[in-house]
Amino acid sequence: MSNKTNNNGSRLSRFYKVFDSENAFFRIMGVVFDLIELNLLTLLCCIPVVTAGASFTAMHNTLWHMVRGEAGYVHTHFFAAFKRNFKQATPVWLVCLAVIVVMAGDVMVLGRLDGALHAALLIVLVIVGILAVSVAQYYFVFLSRYDDPIKVHLRNAVMAAIGFFPRTAGMLVVLVAFGVLYAMLFVYIVPFLLLLGITLPQYCCALLYCPIFSRLEEGAEQ
Repeated sequence: MSNKTNNNGSRLSRFYKVFDSENAFFRIMGVVFDLIELNLLTLLCCIPVVTAGASFTAMHNTLWHMVRGEAGYVHTHFFAAFKRNFKQATPVWLVCLAVIVVMAGDVMVLGRLDGALHAALLIVLVIVGILAVSVAQYYFVFLSRYDDPIKVHLRNAVMAAIGFFPRTAGMLVVLVAFGVLYAMLFVYIVPFLLLLGITLPQYCCALLYCPIFSRLEEGAEQ
């Protein structure tokens, strides 16, 4: 009798664990649904184009809370950060937008060149692109975390991109890998892009940069 009771209790325990909100499956699904909500908010707030910088900053602020497992609603973190950082995010984003437009024009010119000139321009574009993406990635993260002037955020972004180069390289690999995948399969993954196209690669990046900022903040407190 006791063995039967123990077996039933063990089965019930396993059953409850399957539907426990703290088990790995439900935690992962919780992160996925939060990323979907965040992706939709980010895209929505990028529609005017000029507000994209504030949208990216708010996204990074929300990802920070998610990676650290801090409680709160996605939309609450997002809109609070969007409103708080709009003024500082917008000028830098407009500069980024200008760089993107110029580089897009250069890529069009690149297709008409050949030989040494083609190779030289390609190398310049790759170097400028890597530098721009690296600095922009850190800038919007710094802006989402700290209240400093724009020039301080830019200086810190450059120093972080160089000083934590292995993690910077890791983020670049993540972004390039997703970018290539999107370019190759764009027609087939439009629904995925709408749901997770921005926030999934940036969540992977957040896993890389959050330890940097945790270390910086711990050092500042000592």
